[in-house]
Amino acid sequence: MDRGRIDALEVARAAQLDAARPEAVDRVHQTGRLTARERLSALLDPDSEVEYGAIAARTPEGEWVPEAGGVDFVGTVGGQTVVASSTDFTDRGGGYGAARLERLFALAHEHRWPLVFFVDGGGSRARHPRTGLDHLELNGPFGRFQLFDGMAELSGWVPTIAIVSGPAFAGHASLAGFSDFVIATGGSSIGMGGPPMVEAALGLSLSATELAGVDMHEATGGIDLLVVDEPQAIAAAKRYLGFYRDEPSGAPSPCADLIADLVPDDGPYDMYSVIDALVDDDTFFELRPRFARSVVTGLARMQGRSVGVIASQPLVADGAIDQHAAIKVARMVELCDAYEYPIISLIDTPGCVVTSRSEDPDGRIQPGLDRWHMRAVMAHHHRTVPLFAVQLRLGGGMGPAVMGGLGSGRSVPVLWLAWPSTRLGAADGFAAVRHQDAYDDVVIPAGTRRSIIRLLAGLPRRLDREAKKHPIDTW
Repeated sequence: MDRGRIDALEVARAAQLDAARPEAVDRVHQTGRLTARERLSALLDPDSEVEYGAIAARTPEGEWVPEAGGVDFVGTVGGQTVVASSTDFTDRGGGYGAARLERLFALAHEHRWPLVFFVDGGGSRARHPRTGLDHLELNGPFGRFQLFDGMAELSGWVPTIAIVSGPAFAGHASLAGFSDFVIATGGSSIGMGGPPMVEAALGLSLSATELAGVDMHEATGGIDLLVVDEPQAIAAAKRYLGFYRDEPSGAPSPCADLIADLVPDDGPYDMYSVIDALVDDDTFFELRPRFARSVVTGLARMQGRSVGVIASQPLVADGAIDQHAAIKVARMVELCDAYEYPIISLIDTPGCVVTSRSEDPDGRIQPGLDRWHMRAVMAHHHRTVPLFAVQLRLGGGMGPAVMGGLGSGRSVPVLWLAWPSTRLGAADGFAAVRHQDAYDDVVIPAGTRRSIIRLLAGLPRRLDREAKKHPIDTW
């Protein structure tokens, strides 16, 4: 082979590295962010990456043309193979090559590889830089894996994680919206489009009203986790991915035997302390912490086994379940069911309520149900992953059904336990869904963890399904 061709290719590939573009790297670092390659280097295990699509085309003169707008790899995170992609907002505003991502989506679906990508930028390129050149990238979609259709196909099949650490608009915002788990860094924004967002991609100053800031998205459930910076975002992505695999063992919390002392007979208490005492030590990873705070959702481990957690929070509205709380529960049930995480449901709620925002600016709360509460009940009805329900104190009205499903459903709880502090019913116009004789057992609180772990051992995880159960609702 002509050595000149090889030399020219090496020059083209070297031109993409950070060392070859110090001015662009400096601009990125001045914003407090990492370059696209630094991001993926921090995410992936050392020496595990294989790059895709680095060279896009060759000119009629024989010059190699590097790809633009971002970088893409297949590598490993904690030994687990993943597809990893990052836009590069210093290069054409981070506009991506759609067919390149479609190719990676097809690989992720075929091999069941999780997907992690950074999505700050302005969506697909309006004018492709390879127009008129000899493209190396295949033309047209890869079967059903067009860009957004591909994300829809992956939903519920493999974990998909989007990290937003700048302005994400147009197609980039859509990619984040399709993802199972959205992490955002402080000061970033999602949504909208047009000139204001293009200016943001170029680093120009904008007023807060022109951007859909992540503080708003955090409060309304549009993102799953808000962190300070990109290193924290990468650490969170790694931790979330870690739950896709079980650990061989796990240690109990030092407070495990004192769990009963955390729940008074009357009055408020913090459910976070109960969760931490029940699951393996220092393993609870909360999702959507500022959205619908009367319920708590997250992932954890029980004797090394990955589980989902749904819990009432008596510190907020006594743990009453409004429409948003029901939506939060439903989506968590869908996520756990799709990826075979058994569910631990901790119940202490007076029941369901309806919050009216139109009549009272402060929100008027009254007992009642709407269709969003039923969405959670339906999610429980269709799940096949095992659920362990524990009623700590109050289980009023339809509250237990939203938190754990109906006892007559197609997938009833594997175990429904009550603590000695359990009370039944509520003055909310609905009869109690469960009665004392419907519990599997009333247990000493300190024995709850042991009972769940022993039953989990006989319920193997099933990730070998040939087809996914269902997608995960975006809200």
